[in-house]
Order: sequence, then structure tokens, then C-alpha cells
Amino acid sequence: MVLKSRDAKASAKYEPEDFRDNILQVIEDISPTDYAKISSALDSAGNTLDYRRYGDTFFEVLVTGGIIAPGGIIEYDDERGKLPVSLFVLASTDNSTGEGTAAEKQKQVLAGAKNWTNLVIKLTRRYKYLERIFADTAKHILENIHRYSEADNKKLAAGFGLLVSTGFLGMEPLRTLQKEHLTKDGLGLRFFTDLLHVYLQENTPAQLSKVLAKAKLDHQLTEFFPPNKRDDDCFERHFEAEDMPELIEVHRATRDVATRDNFVASVVDVLRQAKIADEDDDEEGVRAINLRLAKAAKAAIRANQWEEHLAVVLVWDGIIGAVDWALRAEQIETQALNQVKRYAPVLEVLTTEPKSEIALIKHIQRYVYDDPKLTKSFGRMVFELYNADVLSDSAIIFWAAKGARPEGKAIFLKQTETLIKKLEALEDDEDEEDEDDDEE
Repeated sequence: MVLKSRDAKASAKYEPEDFRDNILQVIEDISPTDYAKISSALDSAGNTLDYRRYGDTFFEVLVTGGIIAPGGIIEYDDERGKLPVSLFVLASTDNSTGEGTAAEKQKQVLAGAKNWTNLVIKLTRRYKYLERIFADTAKHILENIHRYSEADNKKLAAGFGLLVSTGFLGMEPLRTLQKEHLTKDGLGLRFFTDLLHVYLQENTPAQLSKVLAKAKLDHQLTEFFPPNKRDDDCFERHFEAEDMPELIEVHRATRDVATRDNFVASVVDVLRQAKIADEDDDEEGVRAINLRLAKAAKAAIRANQWEEHLAVVLVWDGIIGAVDWALRAEQIETQALNQVKRYAPVLEVLTTEPKSEIALIKHIQRYVYDDPKLTKSFGRMVFELYNADVLSDSAIIFWAAKGARPEGKAIFLKQTETLIKKLEALEDDEDEEDEDDDEE
């Protein structure tokens, strides 16, 4: 069989229409349900057809059955029509009788979409560059969903949802659905919701959270909604109606993380602005800053219904995050200890419960373990916080005996060994005095 591509390659311009027709010609004598032969034929055709140059056309044909012309109109081959192994064909439902529930029809769509997904994945195992091309082409395909039928959009959401499930396709192309012409009438949201339904049949909410975060969509979920409905209330009502509580939980968790990050950033901003204004150079200025931070932390606790132990570790992150670290190690330790000593009063205000003290010391342990330049300073930081009445002797002793995290535990216990022995001795003396008092 002689393909049109032989003539096309010899011509000055090789048209996408020729490429489409050649793909149809490659499989025209193969049964549409013989996926193994179709896969093999398309694989072999890559030796003569220019998949790299016409990868975008290739995937348009594999998805829609034709070429997406300017304006989003799909152009099919005049003689052969749609590619029989395209997503829009394979994921079709049997409408000849008009019978079948919505759930049964969705099963048919998914079954066909899975056959199509397997075909695409097998094809790209040999031609790895097609994976990148597909991600780029997916944006163009999604940009035109307002031109496709509702049924075809259901098929497209199923196919793309399965590809995201396998890891073949990331969530990044879905940003296209946030464009104004797709959000204004809710079409982008409808497609996104259908895709998530498919994804969550194959994956857990935790996995969904990860892929959304990787695509940096986790903070932009309301951007899929029409402009007048981009708030938490509309978000939750929509996904409650869709029976997707996992989406609501993902959104709440992401929102909570953003709120915490913003609070830490606000602490950093206060301290850096104070440094610019030289407010942190005198005792009175530092006292005013601590008071300002304490008020802000207590306001955040009320507004966000945080527990005290969460607020104290966030304030710690802000205090240490505001330091402009020097290059020399000995200067870094001095900077860290000065910062802790200067702003210990606000931490003291936020540690009214043993739980808060334990949470803080464990958090500092992990923080300095993750930041090698601060690892050697842990013991002295704990000592400064003890002197400032932020950490009690009982909290430090409990941490050493039962509460220390595994990360760097031996190193940090060694750094605090002298302090802990001193505190244990004081505790023993107090116990003896109490016994003496009882005897009297």
C-alpha cells in the first residue's frame, strides 16, 4: 500500500489534511475493534509519517476524529469520515434504542475511553516525544469545548480524566478551562467536574490533592466557576450537589494552608518593616512589636478558630523567616539566638498550655533539622526559650523523655543534655521538699 505521505513529503508543503488522510488510510482495512493491530499499524506508520512534525494534528485526529480548524470546527475526511479509533467514536454510546440509564451510558463511555487511553499510551511508549506534544495539543482541544456537543464533551472529560489518572497527562492543560469564554456560562466548570468524577473513580482524594498542587491549581479551584460565583459558598454547594465531598475537603485543606502561609508572611512583613524603620533597635520598639504580633496572633486564632499550639508554631516560622542570614556560620548562630531572645515575649504569650509548649519545641526540632545552618543552635535556642518562660522545665523534660521527634533526636538530646540534667535535678529537689512538707 502506497501512502499519500510519500507524495506529500516530496512536495513543498506537507498539509495536515494529508497527514489526517494517511492516518485513516493506515487503519482502513483493520477492524475498528482490533486494537492490537491498530496499535501496531500506527506504531509502524511512524517510520514513514512525520509524527514529530505533525504531532498536534495526530492528536487532534486521535481525539476528535478529524482536524480542528480555526474557530473550533472539526474537519473530517470527505470519504472516510471520522477516525474510527478516535475518542469521540470509541466512547460513543448506543443510542439506537434510546434506552439505558445515565449510569449505564456513562459505563459505555468509560469503557470506550479506556480502550482509547490504552491505545494512546501504547503508541507513546515508542515515540516518547508525543507525550509532550499531547500536553500542548490538549490545551488547544480544550479551548474549543464550546464548539463540541455535550455528548462529545462527556467523552473528552472521560478520556482526559483517565489519562490524568495514569499520570500520562498532568492537570496543567486544564487551566485552559479558566478562560472567560468557557467560564462565563459554566461550561468550563461542567467539564472540570466531569473529569474529576472520572479521576476519583481511579484515585484517592489525597492523590487528587497532589496532582492539583503539582499543576498549581489547588489555590485556583474557584477560577473554574463563573465570575459571579467564585466564592467558598458556591464552591461547596456545587460539589455537594455533585456528591463530591472529597473536593470540598481538598479545597478546605488548601484554603487552610493558604491562610497559614499568609499569616506567616504577615509576621515576616511586620518584622522586616520594623527593621527598616529601626524599631527593633531599642527595648521600647521591640516591646511594641511583640505586642503587635501577640494581638495579631490572637486575632488570627479567633478568626480562623485555630488552637493555640498551631498559632505559636506559625509565629515561630515568621520570626525565624524574617532573618536575613549572614554568610559566616558563627554570625548565623548569633543572629538566630538574638532573634529568639528579642521576640520570645510573643511566644510566651502564646504558650499558656503544656500542649503549646510541646508543639513548639517539637516544631523547632524539625525546623532546625531541615535547615542545616541552624542545626547546631537547637540547644541554645531551647535554653533561651526556657529563660524567657516560653518553655517550662516539665515540657523540656517530657520532650526529652517521650516527645522528641526521630529527626536528629540523638544530636538534639546531646545538645540539651546539660540543661535536662539540671532541670531533672531541680525537679528532684522540689519533690524532696514536697515530701518534707508532707511529713511535717
